Amino acid sequence: MTASVPRVAVYGLGRYGTASVRLVHEKGWSIVAAYNRSGEKVGQDVGRLAGLDLDLGVTVQDCETADYEALRTGADIAIVATSDRLVHNIEGYERLLAAGVNVLSHGTESYYPAAINPTLAERIQTLAENNGVTFTGTGIWDMSRIWSGILAAAPCVELTALHHTSRTNLGRSTAAAVVGIGLTSQEFEEAIVQQPGPIGELYKIIPWQVMTALGYEVINVVERREPVLFEHPVHASALGRDIAPGDPAGTRILVDVTSAEGVLAHAKIELRVCEAHESKDFMRWSVEGNPNSTVHVDRQVGLPGSAASMINRVHDVIAAPPGIQEVYRLGPPGHSALRGAR
Repeated sequence: MTASVPRVAVYGLGRYGTASVRLVHEKGWSIVAAYNRSGEKVGQDVGRLAGLDLDLGVTVQDCETADYEALRTGADIAIVATSDRLVHNIEGYERLLAAGVNVLSHGTESYYPAAINPTLAERIQTLAENNGVTFTGTGIWDMSRIWSGILAAAPCVELTALHHTSRTNLGRSTAAAVVGIGLTSQEFEEAIVQQPGPIGELYKIIPWQVMTALGYEVINVVERREPVLFEHPVHASALGRDIAPGDPAGTRILVDVTSAEGVLAHAKIELRVCEAHESKDFMRWSVEGNPNSTVHVDRQVGLPGSAASMINRVHDVIAAPPGIQEVYRLGPPGHSALRGAR
């Protein structure tokens, strides 16, 4: 049963975790517990830590030493905002699921655990089912990349191929170095092409999940990463300097998905410095079929959109069946403007 006023625990109190605390408080929902790795955040009131300028009466606990059993009767859902990688998050997931709490994770790989790491996905699935709770990964991709792709195919009676393209301006972001902005060509090759690095193998989840959601049997997925290069200098404000012609100004991720039915999906995702005329970040799905179809999304990148997307899925996750429930199984995302405490 969906709780009308959810009781929320927050695990990980970085940018997205503290943003979630603020949104939960604004909606009149209850923060019942908060956890973080050891350090100066432990022992603080979570309201003060989140910048609310008031105490919520919830002290941040050390995630390694906390007693999670109180969550079994005191929390409906835990929002996890730690790392993108399943392997880094699995201990936290297991602590929360074992305490009988639904888990909603901002970690990118949590969008589709079985596609990333079947072994860890099975552990999550078993623990969630045994405790009668749900595990879901979500964030800004829920609407802008995954459900926009599903909806792009909605008018079609025949499908041949799907194409996903996007551009995200990271030249002004603290994440600039993550996508290779400012690296030399050799450094880029070693850090991003030859190994996954911070973002490698994450974006393949998008076309893979969309194809699965549309009912196709995915039999092969290949991701390639290459530098985005310009023939003229481009300014990266995050670095306070220009990127010289021919030096990496970001990362282009190319994904090819093959299905048993012969329908193909392709993705070209650019995370890079953008020029003045490239004013908006966008995501686009173009579908080859009968008829052809396109969905284009201009959206706000980063913190506000991702944190709000998590909050908007809280009721869906609480009400969902036990086990891993990818966002495509939960139905289209919706707003929560009318779902405050009433």
